[in-house]
Amino acid sequence: MKQKMTWEEMKKAYPDEWLLITDYKLDQFGRVASGVVERHSKDDQEVFQPPAPNKSCAFEYTGEYQFPGGLRAHADHNHF
Repeated sequence: MKQKMTWEEMKKAYPDEWLLITDYKLDQFGRVASGVVERHSKDDQEVFQPPAPNKSCAFEYTGEYQFPGGLRAHADHNHF
């Protein structure tokens, strides 16, 4: 069984990586405060796959990512 971690622990354990987080809790600002890291990778496409059906998840990046062409280009490319 994977262990629940805080966001700070995730950033230290997986620097500059994309994370798929389940069983997460949000803070008062709507940011991930804690959860279980199901997948992690430097390559976002390895992480951007949904987990088991009926399991909510969050996708987060632990570094400072700059979207080429801006956030709108990233959203259009990934059909959000």
